Amino acid sequence: MTILYIYITIFTIYYILLAFASLNKPRKVRDKYTSRDSNLCVVLYATGACNTLENLIKQLKNQTYPKQRYSIYAILDKCDEASTTTLTTDLDVNFISVNNLEPIGKSQAYSILAEKLSEAPNLDAYVFLDANNYVDSDFLTNINYYLTKYDVFMPMINYIPENKDLTFLENIKVFYSRYCAKFLYTARTRLRLTNLINTNAFIIRRSILNKIGSFEFQDKTAEIEYTIKLAGEGLRVAFIDELKTYTYIKNYDSRIPSLSKRINLFWNNVTHCRNFTTQEYVCSLITPNWLTCIFAYGILLIHSYKFPFWVGYTSILITFIVLLLAFSISLLTTKIYAKEYIYLFMYPLYSIGHIIKNFPPIRGVRNFIIHRNRKHNIEKMLTDIIVTDGKNDFKCQLELISDDGLARVKFINKNKTYTTKNNHLRMVDAIRELTSKLGDYGLSLKICQCCKYFQPVVDGSTNMVKGCCNCQFQGRVSGDIIPTLVWNTCPRFEEQNVVKLF
Repeated sequence: MTILYIYITIFTIYYILLAFASLNKPRKVRDKYTSRDSNLCVVLYATGACNTLENLIKQLKNQTYPKQRYSIYAILDKCDEASTTTLTTDLDVNFISVNNLEPIGKSQAYSILAEKLSEAPNLDAYVFLDANNYVDSDFLTNINYYLTKYDVFMPMINYIPENKDLTFLENIKVFYSRYCAKFLYTARTRLRLTNLINTNAFIIRRSILNKIGSFEFQDKTAEIEYTIKLAGEGLRVAFIDELKTYTYIKNYDSRIPSLSKRINLFWNNVTHCRNFTTQEYVCSLITPNWLTCIFAYGILLIHSYKFPFWVGYTSILITFIVLLLAFSISLLTTKIYAKEYIYLFMYPLYSIGHIIKNFPPIRGVRNFIIHRNRKHNIEKMLTDIIVTDGKNDFKCQLELISDDGLARVKFINKNKTYTTKNNHLRMVDAIRELTSKLGDYGLSLKICQCCKYFQPVVDGSTNMVKGCCNCQFQGRVSGDIIPTLVWNTCPRFEEQNVVKLF
């Protein structure tokens, strides 16, 4: 009980400090004039259907910032050809198309581009934006001003409706995100604490990026690890509420990893913290949510009232009331109208419903009921393959499974088997999941899909299992096309190189 009291008291003090920091608002700067204009590299990342990229490029080309002081790079990661044909004719933008079997992800794309531009002269900072963002005409001017104050910072993302009014559920998400931005993230910045980096929109100095190295934010957990890495170097990720971007509500993401992952990150990093910034951020990973907080205070109040405790019932009650007052202050600083509080207060119920819906037993029962009432059309095919550890080759088998059009792969090696956990729309993606799993054990598949001579053939099929071999072996007729399939192999196999953008 003592540990629970210390834990919840520390959180209460932390929340009170945030509340007071939110009251001490800095003077609003209207004239963001600086003596020097920084050279900016604006990097846009688009994947799939990039319908909003064209508008974003137009907004960036019409900035109030001097045009000779910024350049635009647009990375098209496996984008639809129909939506990129007209874009790539724009000579003012450097387009980089990645046509891999599947998207390589913004982490690898940003890392490769930053490495290529690491020696570019007179480059001061990078501005990374997802293609689904919109910006104001003074966006880069504001960035230039805040670069005089921060090395790494993020704009506030405003969620807007798409050709309609927001639904009740969407309003809940919008006002909760506004509360976090206007109170939590802003107050942490004023207290000189770091925030979780938002890879959808952020700015970083080139000198910092060269020092930290490549990006590592493949998922939400990796974003936390990257933030810890920045904090370990004494760098704080700031949040600027006056610097704004806009995106549709359908792109909303709470960006909060599961509690189990956050606890795991806490235990893995709490003993390796280099400074106070890292220590504080690592400890903030286990801050309680509203439900845990109320539950903890309820237990402490009941226990101190019925049983002897070294802290009196009145003291605990006063602490709880002070926490409620701090919460009231946070509501005032978010500038949300009184009639809109209902959406914010409904977020806990939405959160509980989301947790219950995805609770493993309930999710399992729901999936069982769905699959029970549906007849499965399962097709299987067994093929011989070769697996190598770099020195020796081993004969194995692959069982290619199509379950109602969704693909899985079973790997068979003597008496051991492994089946991919996820169902994929394409067989090539299922094989890639297996390749990644085997790679953790230092093994690789010697099949066409993993061969550098393989070129996929887009024939309109869902699985995209067809391709051709581009190996220029002795005696090959020039212009001859050799068809193959992704699971085939031959003695001329050579493993694929790392994907390059240039």
